[in-house]
Amino acid sequence: MEYTYTTSFKRTVKKIIDRGSLKSLHLDKTLEIFLSNHLDNRLHFKKIVCKSDKNRHSIRIINTSYRIIFTILDSTAYLICVCDHDDYDRRNRNC
Repeated sequence: MEYTYTTSFKRTVKKIIDRGSLKSLHLDKTLEIFLSNHLDNRLHFKKIVCKSDKNRHSIRIINTSYRIIFTILDSTAYLICVCDHDDYDRRNRNC
Protein backbone atom coordinates (compact mmCIF):
# COMPACT_ATOMS: atom_id res chain seq x y z
CA MET A 1 0.00 0.00 0.00
CA GLU A 2 1.19 3.50 -0.81
CA TYR A 3 0.56 6.62 1.24
CA THR A 4 0.30 10.35 0.56
CA TYR A 5 0.66 13.20 3.04
CA THR A 6 -2.11 15.79 3.25
CA THR A 7 -1.45 19.38 4.31
CA SER A 8 -3.22 18.83 7.62
CA PHE A 9 -1.05 15.77 8.30
CA LYS A 10 2.15 17.75 7.74
CA ARG A 11 0.85 20.54 9.97
CA THR A 12 -0.07 18.24 12.87
CA VAL A 13 3.22 16.32 12.63
CA LYS A 14 5.25 19.54 12.73
CA LYS A 15 3.30 20.84 15.71
CA ILE A 16 3.69 17.63 17.73
CA ILE A 17 7.38 17.17 16.88
CA ASP A 18 8.14 20.83 17.69
CA ARG A 19 6.51 20.33 21.10
CA GLY A 20 8.89 17.44 21.67
CA SER A 21 6.18 14.89 22.43
CA LEU A 22 6.85 12.82 19.29
CA LYS A 23 10.14 11.82 17.72
CA SER A 24 10.34 11.60 13.95
CA LEU A 25 12.14 8.27 14.42
CA HIS A 26 8.93 6.69 15.78
CA LEU A 27 6.87 8.15 12.95
CA ASP A 28 9.34 7.00 10.28
CA LYS A 29 9.49 3.47 11.73
CA THR A 30 5.68 3.29 11.85
CA LEU A 31 5.32 4.39 8.23
CA GLU A 32 7.99 1.91 7.18
CA ILE A 33 6.05 -0.93 8.82
CA PHE A 34 2.82 0.41 7.32
CA LEU A 35 4.31 0.24 3.82
CA SER A 36 5.51 -3.32 4.24
CA ASN A 37 2.40 -4.68 6.00
CA HIS A 38 -0.41 -2.34 7.02
CA LEU A 39 -2.04 -5.13 9.07
CA ASP A 40 1.02 -5.65 11.31
CA ASN A 41 -0.11 -6.17 14.93
CA ARG A 42 2.25 -3.47 16.23
CA LEU A 43 0.21 -0.83 14.38
CA HIS A 44 -3.16 -1.65 15.97
CA PHE A 45 -4.88 -1.07 12.61
CA LYS A 46 -8.53 -0.03 13.10
CA LYS A 47 -11.45 0.78 10.83
CA ILE A 48 -13.30 3.85 12.11
CA VAL A 49 -17.08 3.93 11.81
CA CYS A 50 -17.75 7.24 10.10
CA LYS A 51 -20.83 8.33 8.14
CA SER A 52 -19.03 10.98 6.09
CA ASP A 53 -15.92 8.89 5.31
CA LYS A 54 -16.58 5.16 4.85
CA ASN A 55 -12.87 4.46 4.27
CA ARG A 56 -11.45 6.04 7.45
CA HIS A 57 -8.89 4.04 9.44
CA SER A 58 -6.23 4.58 12.06
CA ILE A 59 -2.94 3.08 13.19
CA ARG A 60 -0.95 3.60 16.35
CA ILE A 61 2.50 5.19 16.14
CA ILE A 62 4.83 2.64 17.68
CA ASN A 63 6.00 3.34 21.27
CA THR A 64 3.75 6.40 21.63
CA SER A 65 0.18 7.29 22.53
CA TYR A 66 -0.41 8.95 19.14
CA ARG A 67 -2.50 7.64 16.26
CA ILE A 68 -2.49 8.40 12.54
CA ILE A 69 -5.91 8.86 10.95
CA PHE A 70 -6.09 8.14 7.23
CA THR A 71 -8.46 7.35 4.37
CA ILE A 72 -7.87 4.52 1.92
CA LEU A 73 -8.87 5.12 -1.70
CA ASP A 74 -7.72 2.90 -4.58
CA SER A 75 -4.90 1.26 -2.56
CA THR A 76 -3.49 4.65 -1.50
CA ALA A 77 -3.68 5.82 2.10
CA TYR A 78 -4.22 9.56 2.44
CA LEU A 79 -2.73 10.47 5.81
CA ILE A 80 -5.03 13.02 7.44
CA CYS A 81 -3.51 13.76 10.83
CA VAL A 82 -1.51 12.63 13.84
CA CYS A 83 -3.42 13.02 17.08
CA ASP A 84 -3.38 12.07 20.73
CA HIS A 85 -6.23 10.17 22.38
CA ASP A 86 -8.36 13.25 23.18
CA ASP A 87 -7.98 14.72 19.70
CA TYR A 88 -8.70 11.30 18.17
CA ASP A 89 -11.99 11.07 20.09
CA ARG A 90 -12.93 14.65 19.18
CA ARG A 91 -12.23 14.12 15.45
CA ASN A 92 -14.25 10.91 15.29
CA ARG A 93 -17.13 11.75 17.63
CA ASN A 94 -19.46 13.33 15.07
CA CYS A 95 -17.89 11.89 12.00
